[in-house]
Amino acid sequence: MDIAIKRVGKTLIVSLGGELDLATAGEVRDRVDSALLEDSRLHHLIWDLEKVGFIDSSGLGVLLGRYKKIQQRSGKVVALRATEPLRRMLRMAGMERIMQFADTEEQALAQIGGR
Repeated sequence: MDIAIKRVGKTLIVSLGGELDLATAGEVRDRVDSALLEDSRLHHLIWDLEKVGFIDSSGLGVLLGRYKKIQQRSGKVVALRATEPLRRMLRMAGMERIMQFADTEEQALAQIGGR
């Protein structure tokens, strides 16, 4: 699993590559939680899923758990650049109730109300 994390204002952008599954979920969870713990000014989370080919139930648990942390900060979560099959799977899992979808980073930042 490739994980790249950057901060843009009050937003944490997490770019993932590979499969978000049982084997990688713990590392993703720990890296994102550490970044959120380091900076209490981070209120929003953007998951860049362009290079993610598969998410299993463990991966969905990571997305849901980080949503709960962001919700405690009164923030929003956006799924960025998810492929159509991945979007369908996220929708079937009910994730559209907790996150928005965006095709560009600018669109994602606009959906959360700027930086």
